[in-house]
Amino acid sequence: MSANIRDIAKAAGVSVSTVSKALNGYSSVSDATRAKVLRIANELRYEPNAAARALVGQRSMTLGVSLTTGLTHPFFGSLLGGIDRALQEKGYDLIYLSQAHINPEYSLVRHCRTRNVEGVLVFGFQDTDRDFVELIDSDLPAVFIDLDIQASRIGMVTSDNAQATREAVRHLHALGHRRIAYIAGLADSYVEKLRKQGFRQGLLENGLSERSEYRAGEDFTRESGYEAMHRLLSLEERPTAVVCCSDMSAFGAMEAAEERGLSIPEDVSVVGFDDIEAARSVRPALTTIRQDMPRMGYEAVMLLDRLIAEETDSISELPKRVVLPTEWISRDSCGPAPGRIE
Repeated sequence: MSANIRDIAKAAGVSVSTVSKALNGYSSVSDATRAKVLRIANELRYEPNAAARALVGQRSMTLGVSLTTGLTHPFFGSLLGGIDRALQEKGYDLIYLSQAHINPEYSLVRHCRTRNVEGVLVFGFQDTDRDFVELIDSDLPAVFIDLDIQASRIGMVTSDNAQATREAVRHLHALGHRRIAYIAGLADSYVEKLRKQGFRQGLLENGLSERSEYRAGEDFTRESGYEAMHRLLSLEERPTAVVCCSDMSAFGAMEAAEERGLSIPEDVSVVGFDDIEAARSVRPALTTIRQDMPRMGYEAVMLLDRLIAEETDSISELPKRVVLPTEWISRDSCGPAPGRIE
């Protein structure tokens, strides 16, 4: 028969409860004790039984993920690599909580309880979504990606969106651009508010005036970028550079510019946001702002694990916001402003 936690406890000289806490990542166990327990568990070839662990330790070691965007969104594909790495480190399984929006009786919280998940990763939510208030009011640990919520068992992982667009304006200004436009995403989204704020700060810091006619766009899609770029290029004094709210939006903007017979970046420079895989393969290759999406996924699981494992009275002391830096990725869609000689 394979070893059980009682065998590990006897070999380590600690209680069964301590072994259980060490194996399940509880912070009340010292690093030295945890290392000893894990070493002995490995030596004894211990293989935890998930069902027994759920019954005895009241832990299912299962997390849920809820996506309003669906599994095909390119952002989620990049997140998944980091999520998977953290799941393996912590010993969790992951299930996809498919949202049955066609069913008016659907409840995300009830779905989580039914599937016995210990916590949920949430991506693509807005605070107007129907499941939002119920999730916040429940005691279910949750980590939102790109939505800042203040609650005791709720965390958030995001990128430094405002700093990213500030830097984008600075780079374009250094290339001689003075007529810089912005193609926006969903007006009510958390990241859009910060990206627009950073863009405005960038204009101010570089001595440029904000022009209302240089703002266009309605969401993060290619179609929105396409329509917005046509509008911007119809202006009598069209912009020489455009910062887009997403790579998908930038792809649409580039398509619109090319339809008008304009060359990128000779006539207009285009900047994206995200650095999804396709950003490298479009022609010209897209200059963009890279979010470290695998790390976002990794940090989201790690934060959720801490929210689950910490004792209730110490949760208020946990750092519950993780803000990751971005990186400017210079490719072929940006160049000097028209008429400027480098």
